[in-house]
Amino acid sequence: MSIDTDVDQRLAGLDTARWDAFAGSRFYSSADWLGFCTADFGGESAAAVGYRDGEPVCAVPYARTSETLFGSYRWHDRLAAAGLPAPDGDGVLVGPREGYQTHFLGAATASPDEVADVVAQLRTAAGGKPCVAMYVTTDDVLALRRAGVTTTPVLLKADAWIEVPDSDWSAWEAGLSKNRRKMVRRDVREFRGAGYRVEQTLLTECWERLGEIASATQRKYGHHTTPEIELKSLRNHAVRMGGAARTVLLYRSDGALVGFCLYYVWQDTAFLRWVGLDYDRLVGGREYFSLCYYAQIQCAAELGIRWLHAGVDAEDAKAIRGARLRPLWLVDLTEDSVLADAGEAIRAHNTGGYAKLKAIPVTADALDEHAWAPFLRP
Repeated sequence: MSIDTDVDQRLAGLDTARWDAFAGSRFYSSADWLGFCTADFGGESAAAVGYRDGEPVCAVPYARTSETLFGSYRWHDRLAAAGLPAPDGDGVLVGPREGYQTHFLGAATASPDEVADVVAQLRTAAGGKPCVAMYVTTDDVLALRRAGVTTTPVLLKADAWIEVPDSDWSAWEAGLSKNRRKMVRRDVREFRGAGYRVEQTLLTECWERLGEIASATQRKYGHHTTPEIELKSLRNHAVRMGGAARTVLLYRSDGALVGFCLYYVWQDTAFLRWVGLDYDRLVGGREYFSLCYYAQIQCAAELGIRWLHAGVDAEDAKAIRGARLRPLWLVDLTEDSVLADAGEAIRAHNTGGYAKLKAIPVTADALDEHAWAPFLRP
């Protein structure tokens, strides 16, 4: 298959400029990101698109499931672990295969019938097998409900967004509580006192140097890998994403490169993607937070960003630094869903996840309540 044919199938016949104009600020639905996912995972992907008078009004990417998917995308395992009915794992994954963000583009302004048409296309593509959307925002779930999807969505993760008002460090810091400002300032002092230096650069300029650090990080958390495996993925990021892929590099005072943070600048947002640290060579200076959050906030004006998308997990650390937490959902779109009669159990599961965050003061204050409320127990 030629690259042009591949793009044509992946974007359902739309050219990349037209697709990206439709995707707007939703980076993980962009044409380049979908191309990266295809390069990184292999296999084919496609998109369901609804039209009105020849113009796209609703769209979403999808792909056949495979054993190469991350465990967090294997819906059968996630649902079974939660004690919920679990569709078979072989079917269609609705959304990109990486990024923890699925958007039904245009769903907010499309009519219910137009959204329903896209759902029908997805079910047809699944051919009677499970058809499951993962990491869907509340707004898009509500649009699917208006279009006739009746299964109750299942809570997967909390998604963290850090606002940087006026692209300014001082404005961001001023929005924190007094105690949190003191903590941030202590972090900055310790980092500077350790003698570290950071360098902002394009991934295309440095990816070949990052394989050992990336693999060292993975090994620390029990994942089997090699520098060569990590370099393959880093190269895919660089080749497929071009100038959107940026990296902040971490150097010790002796000039040794000991860490990196890969992120993407897309419109007014920096999407944090990949942090690598050679823990055995760190000197102890709040490296993770400085590399992952502070380095980008400090140069927000230069990057032209007002938001950091900090993603999932470590909700308390992100909330301390001003993040707002929004839910991400699994929605089973299969016509005869095994979740159809599990609404009460699902809402109990959702409420339990919400309650855990609500029980911790720092995350309780960070919850965007309106986004959680529709699918909790009354």
